[in-house]
Amino acid sequence: MSAMKLMLWLSLSGFAVAIGGLAYGVLAVGVPYKDPTPAQAAAERVSVAISGWAMSCGTVMTLVGLIGMAFNGARRLVKSGS
Repeated sequence: MSAMKLMLWLSLSGFAVAIGGLAYGVLAVGVPYKDPTPAQAAAERVSVAISGWAMSCGTVMTLVGLIGMAFNGARRLVKSGS
């Protein structure tokens, strides 16, 4: 697999993970309870944390893939120019 394809797949996978985290946050937490019990509040905090981590990891994956594609493209341009 070429480096460009790998970076593309990393970017697309990261985007999917970030969207999945967003969807999980909306579906798992949705509208918070008005007066939650301690157990409900704890479960909500866990769901928010999971959603946040998934969105953060997905964003980092996407950025790493995009930066990798940019560096790979620049490397190819420099290599073909010399």
